[in-house]
Amino acid sequence: MSASKARIRLMRKEDWDAFQRIDQAIFPDDRMEEATFSDRVELGGFFAVEQEGKLVGQLIVSRFGETGAHLGRIGVAKQLQRQGLGTILMKHAIEWFKEQEGVTHVLLYTQHDNYPAQQLYKRFGFKVTGTTWHFYVPFNTLKPLHQCSCHPILSEEIDTVGKRYQASMPAAQIRRFLQREHLILTLKDGEGRIVGACRFSPKFPGCFPFEIEHLECFDDFIEGLRPHSLPEFDYVRVTFTENPELAKLLEGRQCKLHHRLFQMRLDLA
Repeated sequence: MSASKARIRLMRKEDWDAFQRIDQAIFPDDRMEEATFSDRVELGGFFAVEQEGKLVGQLIVSRFGETGAHLGRIGVAKQLQRQGLGTILMKHAIEWFKEQEGVTHVLLYTQHDNYPAQQLYKRFGFKVTGTTWHFYVPFNTLKPLHQCSCHPILSEEIDTVGKRYQASMPAAQIRRFLQREHLILTLKDGEGRIVGACRFSPKFPGCFPFEIEHLECFDDFIEGLRPHSLPEFDYVRVTFTENPELAKLLEGRQCKLHHRLFQMRLDLA
């Protein structure tokens, strides 16, 4: 089949069966659950690529903060890779980003050893700007000091948190998360000062973005997530960017590294 015959359209809820078959093959370690799939369809920015009436690829794009955007997911059925479909999806994504009012830059995350994907992104002008780690942290490995405590963010704290963690959690994005009923939690020291923040998804279960200013408070932060966690999970997945000290700490504890990613950025002309 020729890539020129591909058609891109919005994903629909009735695509679920076909979608999950290719999704499981493309992303076996991060396949999407049906509830998440339905939510993504409702949000928009979720595209399917078809050839001869068959779903063969996917693309997820979204706004991020006031001036940013995010390329969240891009993939093509394995038997059709290296045939130009990835390029077609990337062109569609770039067009979508440029149509969004006020967007000046785009971020994406890719496996550090996924060289074909990195080459594709670089062809479109993306550059590596950081490293992201994704660890599994079992609750039974924690030794909290009880010096800090975890709290749902207050409305009057959103601008403060957004300014402090502008790169990962700008205020506009925090409000967008809250509209979608995500949990945004802050970490506060004994004097009530904010020293960390995260978005927590109990069904995942995990945090991304995850920001912490003092490593000695890490166990307190993760312990503070326990009341928000679902009972079937005895761990939390923590994803963070440009914090090698935290990565070293978790490696020393022999926490499982799920993957290491490169953050890449495209500045739009």
